[in-house]
Amino acid sequence: MTTSHIKRALISVSDKTGVVDLALKLKGFGVEIISSGGTRKVLEENGIEVTPIEDITGNPEAFGGRMKTLSFQVLSSLLFRRGHNGDEQTAKALGIVPIDLVVCHLYPFQEVLKKQGPLDELIENIDIGGPTMLRAAAKNFISVTVCPDPKYYSELKDVLDTNNGQVSADFRQIMALRTFRHCASYDAMITAELEKRFQDTHRSVFISTQDSEQIRYGENPQQNAWFHASRADDKFGEVLQGKAMSYNNLWDADQAFRCARDLLSLEPEKFGCVVVKHANPCGLGLANESINSLTDAWASDPISSFGSIICFTKEVDEQTALFFKDKFVEVVMAPTFTPAALNVFSKKKNLRLIRKAFHENPDEVMIRSVDKGFLIQDEDPFPGEELDWVSEIRPTQKDDELWRFGLVAGKHLRSNAIALVKRVEGRVRLIGAGMGNPNRVVSVKQAFEKAQEEGHSDFKEAVLVSDAFFPFDDNIKLAHSYGVETFIQPGGSLRDPDVLKTVKELGLKMAMTQTRHFRH
Repeated sequence: MTTSHIKRALISVSDKTGVVDLALKLKGFGVEIISSGGTRKVLEENGIEVTPIEDITGNPEAFGGRMKTLSFQVLSSLLFRRGHNGDEQTAKALGIVPIDLVVCHLYPFQEVLKKQGPLDELIENIDIGGPTMLRAAAKNFISVTVCPDPKYYSELKDVLDTNNGQVSADFRQIMALRTFRHCASYDAMITAELEKRFQDTHRSVFISTQDSEQIRYGENPQQNAWFHASRADDKFGEVLQGKAMSYNNLWDADQAFRCARDLLSLEPEKFGCVVVKHANPCGLGLANESINSLTDAWASDPISSFGSIICFTKEVDEQTALFFKDKFVEVVMAPTFTPAALNVFSKKKNLRLIRKAFHENPDEVMIRSVDKGFLIQDEDPFPGEELDWVSEIRPTQKDDELWRFGLVAGKHLRSNAIALVKRVEGRVRLIGAGMGNPNRVVSVKQAFEKAQEEGHSDFKEAVLVSDAFFPFDDNIKLAHSYGVETFIQPGGSLRDPDVLKTVKELGLKMAMTQTRHFRH
């Protein structure tokens, strides 16, 4: 491929920013400009001679502008292969004159989406002719230049100046790729919004770093990273203060948010608090006051809470904010903060403060990259399964809040996960956790060691929750040696009868849920 001279350009843009300067640049190189509708009006008002699109198509604009550029003549001018004998002869016979440049900025669907405009306004801002022209020009990049966004105008003008009105083959290739990404992102944005409006779901997946927000850095400073919103108007949350978020900050904040969302579902009227470190909840609290939920969660593992991510299910008040006066944490999230709390936090300039509302999204998908592709799955729903007490001995008092609190903790710990939960001063609390070990016995030991570090020694009233079944009774015997009498696990192992035999012999209580909650 070589440089190509631009003789005719089609300009049709919804965003008129910079279009006059670009058109003047093109005119300076003797380029004929074809345009329509509002773009033509702006150019002519600025003294730029324009060939009306109707002169090319042979048809007037119709249906309120829905039909203007879409035509056999325009698309033929873009798509026919220059230098191809058959195409050249056909174009000459049909009177098709080549168009060498398409400058098109699509209808502002994203702007209407941001203001949550009505459905009929959204539909009218789904561009049809624009993507068609852009894709046609990009497909024929060997001969045709395409520019899908005003942010590329300066680059295009520099190329024209450098090459005396011509465009290099490399630049045409780059712009074609940018265009296909641009169109794919535009279509994904439309699909995601219509999925939400028509089906209350979001399952479409399209990720491009070009249309993503670059964040501070990846898992390590030497790694670049981006945040890609699932819908164009989405943000992870409203950042009120603090340093920019990194990949790890966002990942941990998301884990804290998801766990807090389950706590909110568990007890909508109570205050929940989740402390996360390295993607694991190291503290969970649930109370009638914000400060108590925080102090309970913090007490689960004060050492690990240093430098953690914290998420609250309800408004944070001044008393709760003052708790952090002499403590270092990376991020604090909540749906709202009182003005007094914001004033307290403002003294810690580097602390990232995020306002993030809770929402239900049962059809959300989870995505991970693997070699050559992606793994996609539904999010694991809130643990709402029934507890089936399979032991001969049953709890004498029902404590559904504690049991389900334990299920939430176990669900959000990395597998193999063991959560030790207990009522302390009448409130439910995570007192010990073991997670991320290939051997479940190690996780059990870890949970008790952590609980003992924090001064817990009486485990008779504690409940041990496992995210997966016990394949052997060694976990049961080990936990019972510390004094635990109540267990919750999914069940489903071939050795369930052997485990239940041990439970019976030791006089223990066990419930099975028939639902596991692995979190790798």
